[in-house]
Amino acid sequence: MIQKYNKQDIRKNGFDPIFNALTEIGRLKTLFRQGWLKRGVPESECESVADHCFLTVITAMLIAERDYPELDILKVLTLSILHEIGEVYVGDITPVDGISEAEKYEAEKAAVERVFATFERGEEYVELWKEFEKGVTPEAKFIKQIDKLEMGMQAYNYAQHGYNRMTEFLDTTKRVVTDERLQKFTKDLK
Repeated sequence: MIQKYNKQDIRKNGFDPIFNALTEIGRLKTLFRQGWLKRGVPESECESVADHCFLTVITAMLIAERDYPELDILKVLTLSILHEIGEVYVGDITPVDGISEAEKYEAEKAAVERVFATFERGEEYVELWKEFEKGVTPEAKFIKQIDKLEMGMQAYNYAQHGYNRMTEFLDTTKRVVTDERLQKFTKDLK
């Protein structure tokens, strides 16, 4: 069952809503990417969700500015920043965790709603997160591809450092990054 959060719950401490949200979002800095842990990467070397978000934003910015002039760069950056906010409360759910896509979506949506519950523009941020999840706009489609490309680049990095259980991630990246302009980045993922 999806838990609904009351806006009053978040205001209890009397702090500024931005402070509260940043404190909650900051949890992503210590939330390790579970796929890497399951493949033998120790926590001391494991990418956090915040690390992943950071490189996703940088990757999206650099590639979009150079190769995708038709995209709204502000929307690209906003979607890339927001794309993992749902993990603040539900964690990094992987495909092998036995949770359906529908359950994952509802749980993460509830988390995003909770994070932005007290914001004047909170509903706008929730809608942007949903836009990413649905992947129907050009910017959302682009970020979904960049998200997978960054995963492949991280797997490549781990493989270069001796973690040899990365083939699945590298193969997945090559399979799911279907945008022709991005495929050139997958050619060297071995």
